[in-house]
Amino acid sequence: MNDTRLTEGGKETIADQIYNSIRKDLMECRWPAGHTLKIRNLAAEFGVSPMPVRLALKRLGNEGALTIEENRSARVPVISQRRFSEFYEVTVRLETLALEKASQRITPQQLVAMIDRAEAIRQEVEQGRTAGYAQRFNSMLMEIYRTGGSLALIEMIEYAWVHVAPPSNAIFEAPAFVSKIHVHLLEILEALRRKDLAAAQTALVAALSYAERAMTLLMDMERSSSSLSVQKRRMRKAEATADITERG
Repeated sequence: MNDTRLTEGGKETIADQIYNSIRKDLMECRWPAGHTLKIRNLAAEFGVSPMPVRLALKRLGNEGALTIEENRSARVPVISQRRFSEFYEVTVRLETLALEKASQRITPQQLVAMIDRAEAIRQEVEQGRTAGYAQRFNSMLMEIYRTGGSLALIEMIEYAWVHVAPPSNAIFEAPAFVSKIHVHLLEILEALRRKDLAAAQTALVAALSYAERAMTLLMDMERSSSSLSVQKRRMRKAEATADITERG
């Protein structure tokens, strides 16, 4: 990895490049919530010393995208169902606005190319090849939004995605979920091609709502499973205590 490279704002350091790469991976569901990132492993992956990795993780920690731990590692945060729903409410507003701006600038040629790619992905999904779908789905949506030309809007959407994408990791591996949400992605693209903004926004909201419902169900199941595990541990402890008491 090069020491620096020029960007619009000046030179980008190795730490900046690593920060951007990890942030992109978070937005594309590479790691699930609760996953531990070790500085040593990341340094080996990027081919750098631990220092720039540590700086990148610290920056992400300051933004709330990661939880920095003492043992030379960081953890992808686990967010509550309430906070996930709050982010969902915000992203719906941000992304429908981004779609509106994109509809005014996206070209027919761009849409034809994106629809061709989406159709190719659809064939893979129908064959059950859903690994890495989250990266392709988010990448295509962001490609649409960027054509709108609002950097501030993109920054706000990315901030939300950094927090909500990791918990979504599990549902983006489920074939039934992927099949349904990809239909909505195709609907967005086809509506934009017809210059039907209302239909495109309706399809987008349907996709985001479907993802939010799936995540809510998953979190409910995990909470119920966790509560059941706690209850079982308490029962075993109570039984053991009772056994010791009887023997005493």
